[in-house]
Amino acid sequence: MPGTTKLNRFMGISAIIAAVLLTAADYLLEFHKEYGVSSSIVETAWLEMPPWRFTVSMYFCMFAIPFYLMGFWLVYKAVSKTNKTLGILIFILFSFGTVMGSPFIHGVMSINPFIYRFGMQNGLRHEALVGFIEGTLTKTILPVFLVHYLVTWVIAPLLLFIHIIGGKSVFKRWTALLNPLAFLLVGVVGLLVYPKLFVYLAPGSINKGNVAMFALATATMWNEEK
Repeated sequence: MPGTTKLNRFMGISAIIAAVLLTAADYLLEFHKEYGVSSSIVETAWLEMPPWRFTVSMYFCMFAIPFYLMGFWLVYKAVSKTNKTLGILIFILFSFGTVMGSPFIHGVMSINPFIYRFGMQNGLRHEALVGFIEGTLTKTILPVFLVHYLVTWVIAPLLLFIHIIGGKSVFKRWTALLNPLAFLLVGVVGLLVYPKLFVYLAPGSINKGNVAMFALATATMWNEEK
């Protein structure tokens, strides 16, 4: 059915654009040469970063993340060609984890810099703000963050990786690396091994992986008629 083909292309392109916007959102939220150099959640670099970055970052996430569901649906359709049960499971894990966690977590992370800036500008001590943001806010949302991260960016992409690398899917085996978990691991290891370079490359690693995963699913389903 030609209509199905057009729908697949629309969903795929929409998901890719959304993932590009989410990558930009991550850069707006995180990128600074001194960002992430310590183990603290609170970044003193926030004082040097213009507030509009955090606002735009939050808007990009809130308005773009719903289109991820289209990308996950295409992944399901491609995986289900050889394993429908696994395709359904991967779709549920990706979709549930994204809906329950992504906008909420990104929203809180975008608001933290405003809290820190406001507090510092109004005479609060750095230590007090760290205690509030890390000890109260972060502690409160930590269970949601852990479930979201584990379900969405570890379990679901790991299942997809195993499916593809096993050689029984419609994808070529090397495309198993076009995966948000693989991109995340490269970013983390890169920061440890060569931080001077990966401080520019690591932000948005997961969403760069989503761009790649959605592009793979879109290319696979591009001419499918059902």
